[in-house]
Amino acid sequence: SGGVSGRQRLTAWIELQSPPAELPVTLRVTREIPADGGVARTWWASWGLMCAAAAGVVLSAAASQRHQQRLQHSVLQPWLAALRGSRNWSQLLPKIDTESRLEPALAIVAEAVNSLVAELHDQNRRSELVFGNLQEGVLAIDERAHVLLANQAVHQLLGLPPEPYEDRLLLELVRVPQVTEVAERVLKERAACEAVVELSQPKRTLRILGRPLPLNLLTSAAAPGGGPAAGHKRCGGLLTIRDETMLRRIEAIRRDFVANASHELKTPLAAIRAFAETLQLGALDDRPIAEQFVGNIIEQADRIHGLVQGMLQLSRVESGTALKFTWFEVHAAARPCVAAVEAVARGKSVDITCEPPAAELMIRCDRDGFQTILSNLLSNAVRYTHSGGRVQVSMVREGPWCVLRVTDTGIGIAADDLERIFERFYRAERDRATHSGGTGLGLSIVKHLTQALGGTVQATSRPGEGSCFEVRLLIEGR
Repeated sequence: SGGVSGRQRLTAWIELQSPPAELPVTLRVTREIPADGGVARTWWASWGLMCAAAAGVVLSAAASQRHQQRLQHSVLQPWLAALRGSRNWSQLLPKIDTESRLEPALAIVAEAVNSLVAELHDQNRRSELVFGNLQEGVLAIDERAHVLLANQAVHQLLGLPPEPYEDRLLLELVRVPQVTEVAERVLKERAACEAVVELSQPKRTLRILGRPLPLNLLTSAAAPGGGPAAGHKRCGGLLTIRDETMLRRIEAIRRDFVANASHELKTPLAAIRAFAETLQLGALDDRPIAEQFVGNIIEQADRIHGLVQGMLQLSRVESGTALKFTWFEVHAAARPCVAAVEAVARGKSVDITCEPPAAELMIRCDRDGFQTILSNLLSNAVRYTHSGGRVQVSMVREGPWCVLRVTDTGIGIAADDLERIFERFYRAERDRATHSGGTGLGLSIVKHLTQALGGTVQATSRPGEGSCFEVRLLIEGR
């Protein structure tokens, strides 16, 4: 304030904060009034009222701004609640009903987010579906040998516990040393390696393939627990576990088949060569001896022919292309099979009986296949039954099954051999000692043909007391 020519100058400064932009605003007001004290008081009173009004406007604007903020926060509450607990991936962000000018923009954002989330969820579900149904086990680990993921096949092949495995040390979960060794080599050498594991419980052969797995993550700082520095490329490992139990078994069967087939063919061929060389060296002049040798040659040739025919028949049975299912009466189909071995049985003084079913028993099956099964079982029973023994054939109905049993009083089969008698060319040691003349394919043909017809076969026996072979075939067929 100051006085000039009896007048007084009054100056006031007002500093306000504008709420929308939070910017300071300064007002300067200057007025000259007469030096009269009453006028000054009047002026100050009016100025005070004006400042109070300005303050009221500012406070009102601030309250309005805070109200708008609370309103916008309440508008977004449904989205916040949905993000915290919703599992409806197709509608992750619900529609917001509001009169705010932001509603169109919020609707566009919600639609885009919902579409992207639903697409990601579908892709993840498809990946899990494929990954979870792989026959091979897949196990991924990070650079610290912590498990990142493992599919269901890994749990079955390695016997992992059903507890959560994410971010747990591989050594804590897998108790197979070869698996952890492969993982350590992959992480250390960053190169592919493999190993074969033979498990005992259950008996299984596994092939472990390990490869480096680039994680494609560049760390911006040291990894937890003192990891690599920024810019170091992380590399884990991917282990593939393949069950080769069946492959090894098939390979063993193939080797046994080649070895046994070679042995079975070598024996008659060697005999034929020996007889032929004997005849060539002069036995042709001795007619009785020559006729005997020629008969032996024919016998060995028939043995080779039977062996080849058996292998061809077994191949056709395994292919399953020659089966024709028709209805026929089992006892009528069995009579020709029994008649075909009666001559051999009479020569050995073995009695054969065929008991018909209590009532007519019709079955829908391959007739030739049924007769092949019965003929092989009868030939086997007569071959290993001593003179004076018995062979009995019976056919009964048990529920949906036609049960064919061939029982004999022969030499029997040891318990250790019962598990393998249906293998190709397999013969018990007693069988090899007796030189029965069989090809070793009869029971294998019976097994594979029964399975091709949708049935089962089993054998029970006691050494020295005889054997019983039971074949079950569905009456209605397949």
